[in-house]
Amino acid sequence: PVPPRVWRLSCVRMALPGFSLLAQALPLVAPPAVRALISSASIRIINRRVQDEIIDAGKPFIGVVWHKDFLYVLDHFRRRRIIVMVSRSKDGELVARVLHRLGYRTARGSSSAGGREALYEVIKHLQDGWGAALIADGPRGPARRAKAGCIFAAKASGAPILPFGCHIAPALRMRNWDGTQVPLPGSRIVVAYGEPLNVPADADAETCEKLREEVDRRMADLEATCRSAVAAG
Repeated sequence: PVPPRVWRLSCVRMALPGFSLLAQALPLVAPPAVRALISSASIRIINRRVQDEIIDAGKPFIGVVWHKDFLYVLDHFRRRRIIVMVSRSKDGELVARVLHRLGYRTARGSSSAGGREALYEVIKHLQDGWGAALIADGPRGPARRAKAGCIFAAKASGAPILPFGCHIAPALRMRNWDGTQVPLPGSRIVVAYGEPLNVPADADAETCEKLREEVDRRMADLEATCRSAVAAG
């Protein structure tokens, strides 16, 4: 089949004097705009059983996604008991405000600042029965390489890691470090769940690194599955 056309979109940052206005406007504008785009798309979910048995059943879980997929994922899981780690940067502040509008709770921190405190907050919510979502390669990459936070959270909480893959076509691809996907009207969206991955409470450093590499492998496989399904129509 002919590969779907990919459009390119450069990231635009607003000057600092406009940040306050943007922070007020974005939570009001972004969620319905993304919802409208996704509502016009055809969506296929592969391995839906995982969502039915764990997420929809209200069990704790750690969903891991790549940063490039976060726009679709935030809409897909809106209005659930899910806490999301968000960086303390200005960009993170914008994302946090949108997340709150969508019904998420946030823990502010990342690998570059405040990550330990935020991760402990996520673990506490997992132990209280919440779900969690972690952008595995955020906030600044390298793209498609999971950080160890999801492994630590799973080890400390006992909650399983749920890898999540996604591909959208046609889509805008931002010219940022990971090519964030923005669906276009009438897009085809395929998402896929991986099988739950458990981290033993007594896992040593070597085991944790092997499991982190396993997350990378599973995420790569899921992305390839989604790409193939979109291309096949």
